[in-house]
Amino acid sequence: MPCLVIVAALTTGCTCTAISNHQWVGRKVPEISRPEDIAKHLRQSVNGKVGGFARTTSFLFAPFKRMGFVGWSDLGYDSEITGVVKQAAKSTDQFYTVDVKLETLQIDGRNIPLTDECYLRAEICLCEVKLSEKDRPREGEIVWMRGRMVWDGDGFVEIHPRSEAEVRKRSP
Repeated sequence: MPCLVIVAALTTGCTCTAISNHQWVGRKVPEISRPEDIAKHLRQSVNGKVGGFARTTSFLFAPFKRMGFVGWSDLGYDSEITGVVKQAAKSTDQFYTVDVKLETLQIDGRNIPLTDECYLRAEICLCEVKLSEKDRPREGEIVWMRGRMVWDGDGFVEIHPRSEAEVRKRSP
């Protein structure tokens, strides 16, 4: 019974809000002192798909990510991106995960040149970013997003939009 109470306490309500800047377990946050440092940590290939098991059980793990177990750390910069959606998936923790092949990147108001193919994962908390089904980015669509740059303890940079105004589909 006590175990059930703990699980219920950790998983009730929206599990996608909050960022922990305490990384107890996971890949260490790289040293970031300027926007160009973030660009050096962009992925050169798209992230692996968020599989069915991960999408279904994510509500169990998100509370631990918030506490710093392979969690998210704020990198101290806002960003704007445009790009092509390579994949998207909604999970039970109410995150809508969108992997984007970048066309443009602006961090802290500075245009960052992209010399190679670069990819960025967006984690959209549907509890905070109230996107209807039709407004959610889908594979193959061009998107514009704005949000906070965050280090995921799995070892990569992400962008976290904070309102529906920060996620838009674009015409080709």
